Amino acid sequence: MQNVLKATKKRLIRIYDGERDLTAVSLRKGSLGENMVDGMARRLFATSPMPLFSLCEPSLILVLSHGVSDKGNLISFSNGEVIVKFLDEDEVEVFKGGFLNLSAEYEEWFPISLGILTVSDRASRGELVDTSGPSLEELALSIGAVCKEYEIVPDSVDEIQNIIRKWSDEKSLDLVLVTGGTGISRRDVTPEAIMPLSDKIVYGIGECMRWSTAVKNPMSILSRGLAVTREKTLILALPGSERGARECFSAVSPALRHAVEVLTGRHVRH
Repeated sequence: MQNVLKATKKRLIRIYDGERDLTAVSLRKGSLGENMVDGMARRLFATSPMPLFSLCEPSLILVLSHGVSDKGNLISFSNGEVIVKFLDEDEVEVFKGGFLNLSAEYEEWFPISLGILTVSDRASRGELVDTSGPSLEELALSIGAVCKEYEIVPDSVDEIQNIIRKWSDEKSLDLVLVTGGTGISRRDVTPEAIMPLSDKIVYGIGECMRWSTAVKNPMSILSRGLAVTREKTLILALPGSERGARECFSAVSPALRHAVEVLTGRHVRH
């Protein structure tokens, strides 16, 4: 039997603050967009193994065992627990904050371009504040998605279709999340708007959203959430409530990055 050599995993091999090595650190974005390292504003760098340059101001260096192949990519630690993105040279900024441990595995992720469409008569008239859309934007950071477009439209087949055509055909977005209009009331028309525009139906995503949420809420089987493709865009229809949208997205998010990779033909070698 031939021995198969396994690729060495990419790992964070050093966390250095200019004076000492750390075994763990908390990273997050501050209220002004600054990098917060254990509660203090600092510049943040990520490098491959090399003699470390001197730090002339409060900074932190993350040393990566294999460096990166493309600085246009994001660096995802522990499958999206913490994500950073490159700025200039070796400087990075926090994309998604969290608790980062020494020896954490990392991957390179291309940024997923995201559009979020909230479908609601009341929200479109300004009678209701949309919380589902912003909540999905926050959750989507975990798969390396960057929100490029955001709109609110009423429960109208034509208006929903106009936005999806624009985002898929003209903007070439990778992922579109539509929240609202998936119930069975007369005004719920999101599936009817999306289906005629689709190339393929991704049955498993809709099934997983219903199955995973029905354990806690049997009424979720009435949701008509679904997923389809249009050219190279993956389109998901999610419930309109913030809780429902969050639970359904979280249930299927582990598969979404791979789905976008396959659909767009962009595979980052890890």
